[in-house]
Amino acid sequence: MPMKHNLLDGSGFARISRTTAVALLAGLLAAGCGSKDEGAAAEGGTDKAAAKTAKQDADAKRAAATAAADDKTANLATAVADSKTSAPIDLKYDVLAKPDIGQPFEIELVFVPQVAADTLEVEVNDAPGLTLVGERAASFAPVTGGETYTHKVLLRGDNAGLFYVSVIAKVSTKVQSESRAFSIPVVIGTVPAAQKTAPAVDASGQAIQSMPATEQKN
Repeated sequence: MPMKHNLLDGSGFARISRTTAVALLAGLLAAGCGSKDEGAAAEGGTDKAAAKTAKQDADAKRAAATAAADDKTANLATAVADSKTSAPIDLKYDVLAKPDIGQPFEIELVFVPQVAADTLEVEVNDAPGLTLVGERAASFAPVTGGETYTHKVLLRGDNAGLFYVSVIAKVSTKVQSESRAFSIPVVIGTVPAAQKTAPAVDASGQAIQSMPATEQKN
């Protein structure tokens, strides 16, 4: 009569032990990988949340700086941009005293860059009849978006009339440089008002009154 193998003999226990060990090892490895994946996912989520918070903080600071700059320059005139380029910078100004012929006068230039930059370079050019007495150029570094940067220029008007001061602002970063040109109108002395055309007179010196045209029918 053939003998039945006992599942609990030595060889059976060895097979069961090996199977159990393999299963436990696989379970531990899976649990370890799952923990690493969950940890990596959690860490990635934390990084994204931190980056989002940092961006929101930067946007809030930029908005606050822009609002503060608007308050500082609320009473200043805005220079007209000459060039078609849209470099991210605005210019406001104030003529500190009424210019007289032959007397130096000062203009306060207030630059408001919209973005951060490595440098802001300014160049002021005079015009015929208008002489630049003070410094022609100025430079600021580094530059923060929304902040104000002030430069004063000294000029002298040689003749009465309306003149334009040309200002070029160049904003530079490690990637690129952009320029924008502005014009500032300046009235030197008293500009005479345009004279009206004298009316036509007849032989006696009386003004000739014009009559409306009428259509004549034949």
